[in-house]
Amino acid sequence: MKRLTFLKLAASALMLSAAVTAQAQTTRIRFAHAGPETASQHQAALEFAKLVKERSKGQLEVQVYPSSQLGNDSTVLGAVRGGTIDMMMAGSGNFSGLASRFELLDIPFLFRDPAHAYATVDGEIGQRLMKDLESHGLKPLAFWEVGFRSITTKNRAVRTPDDVKGLKIRTMGNPVHIQAWKMLGSNPLPMPLGELYQALESGAVDAQEHPVDITHAAKFYEVQKHLTMTRHAFTAMPVVFSKPKFDALKPELQKALVDSANDAKLFQRSSNQKNEAGIIADLRKRGMSVIESYDPAPFKAIVGDAVRKAYVTKNGPELLAAVDAVK
Repeated sequence: MKRLTFLKLAASALMLSAAVTAQAQTTRIRFAHAGPETASQHQAALEFAKLVKERSKGQLEVQVYPSSQLGNDSTVLGAVRGGTIDMMMAGSGNFSGLASRFELLDIPFLFRDPAHAYATVDGEIGQRLMKDLESHGLKPLAFWEVGFRSITTKNRAVRTPDDVKGLKIRTMGNPVHIQAWKMLGSNPLPMPLGELYQALESGAVDAQEHPVDITHAAKFYEVQKHLTMTRHAFTAMPVVFSKPKFDALKPELQKALVDSANDAKLFQRSSNQKNEAGIIADLRKRGMSVIESYDPAPFKAIVGDAVRKAYVTKNGPELLAAVDAVK
């Protein structure tokens, strides 16, 4: 009996030791972003976490922090560069302060359609932009998407450039977007996504522009009445890792992260395309007026060439010409 008891205790000790060892070998990764929990970027992040755990056989565990829980995009970007947060995703405009060539992706009316945008960021152009970030302590894994941006307003629908004049509009803080909205006669006011709902509710801003997925997930329909499907700009969303931390991982774990980020990218794109019509229908149900067809030509005439010329003056013509040549 004593021998049997001893063997049971020894087996239990071994199992406990193995569990402690396995736990010690698990690397936990904090993944921060500003999007709401119902947005496609968060759902893609959860898919990414699942894939990473499977492919790393439990050696990596991704913990996702949405809704600016760890800080706004600017704060988190600094933390990832400093290594206190492991990874993040944010709209491409947040990276233009580190690498000005990133402004390319935010030029209004640059992309013909989603296929053109995806071919650009997934191909050589995207790889070159990613390389620009590596000298700033970041390891890009993949380009996810915020998506094609459309404008919402509180008091009047937008059909022509005249409807934009005088609007206080929340926009991203990158020079390309600010220049474009100023040229249209509005007053662009950059601010973090987490502060936008309150600003719209209080009247500090009149309008905002996001893809419909974000407009719906953030419940902007409660404080905005009109949506025009302008699709005036596409915003890519780099998913980036702390480069020193990435470099310290074993090659097979690095591959698990990159492969999972690219699979989650496709998951998000498919979800956005599949769900857009239903989101628009639900926005109407919740009281928003939605204009799905408008003439972009007058908007392009005001901002298109001028913003492109400003980009070329600052960064040269090569990348812009390469985007135009993408089939």
